[in-house]
Amino acid sequence: MRNDPLSKLSREQLAQLGREYMLAAQCNSRTGYAALAMNHGTDAYKDVAIDNWMAASPVYTRRMQRALRLRGDSDVETILKGLQLEVGFSHQYFDVHFRMVGEEEGEFWLPSCGPLLETEPRGEEAVRVMCHDIEDPTFDATAVATNARAQVRPIHRPPRASADQTPHCHWRVTINRDAEPVVERDITHTMGARRLAGVEIGRGANTEPGGWDYYDGELVEQMHLEYFSQSALVVICKELAVQSHLLAASLGLAVAQRYGAEAARAVAQFQMTGSGWATSERLARWLGVAGGGLDAIARVLDLHPALQPREYIDVDISHDAAGALRIALHDCPAAHEEQPLGWFPLVQDGGEAPALEALVQGVDRRARLVPVAGETAAWEVQLAAAPADEPLAVQIAKGTVLYGTQLENHIQLLEVV
Repeated sequence: MRNDPLSKLSREQLAQLGREYMLAAQCNSRTGYAALAMNHGTDAYKDVAIDNWMAASPVYTRRMQRALRLRGDSDVETILKGLQLEVGFSHQYFDVHFRMVGEEEGEFWLPSCGPLLETEPRGEEAVRVMCHDIEDPTFDATAVATNARAQVRPIHRPPRASADQTPHCHWRVTINRDAEPVVERDITHTMGARRLAGVEIGRGANTEPGGWDYYDGELVEQMHLEYFSQSALVVICKELAVQSHLLAASLGLAVAQRYGAEAARAVAQFQMTGSGWATSERLARWLGVAGGGLDAIARVLDLHPALQPREYIDVDISHDAAGALRIALHDCPAAHEEQPLGWFPLVQDGGEAPALEALVQGVDRRARLVPVAGETAAWEVQLAAAPADEPLAVQIAKGTVLYGTQLENHIQLLEVV
């Protein structure tokens, strides 16, 4: 690993960036599923989405448990802590609250659910697919990472009886000792065998005081990333990036199993193009470099979740002696996965790389990637006279509520934790 740009950020910046990473993962899903529907029909969505989340969530849940010592006084508490730190419950887009009501019983409820508000205009059937057909197996799949007899069951859930019904949904989490244990699917084992699933994330020293190094204390009702220390937040951001990559890879695997490898690559290309561009735009605004330029592109790419964590994707983004901006991929674990799934295979062979180019054009639409002669996977970023048109994938990503979501800070927590 040549550099670690996340470690240079403050605790406040990392908390903000972590929420952006969570939101980016939601944008990945929207664009990936849009490509799936366009290429294979609307009926393809449900089964692929179930496999997508069931394959990845147990793997990344266990990773976060180890990284932050999430084990609570009971398995239910551990499950709830895991849900608080996963991209499936992106902070603020999902307003989620948690509590324990007994040693082996807990609850979570959503006064507001962003995906529900986006889905309701499409009708009750679309709501049922999301809130019933997909959530039933995938919630249990997440819980199985902690206890195979864990059950996540609704107290109530949509469709809502009225537009002002709150909370939007309410769920109970229990350990049913008499239940048949949930058996992880083969697709989950495939994800667990990837190099990505086993990549080691190092933890450095804190660069400022305050915050939790681990989440081994009591369960909080509502999680804010500002609770954590600077070094813990570096780890959290990297683990959130791992979660996104696992979900991108598992989506590719689910598509490939049904429609073939080329179909999976097409979905990944559309997903990285749309979500990667939209995420770059959001990061540029967050960094205060929305005006574009080579320096702005370098700053955004350094922090973009598509190119994190550096322990998995070794990329060098730097100006050469002549001042030109270069992007170069180096040998790293991502280059040695047995199956070409997810985003990295789209760029690892170099040459024309439209999905990677979308990341830079999200910062400056004039940007173009020119392959560097004589190098396998290296590009120079050049600024053309005319801005690039926005591809359909970008238009879809920017048409979501996610794209315009305004995230709130909890800076005051930095002073008391």
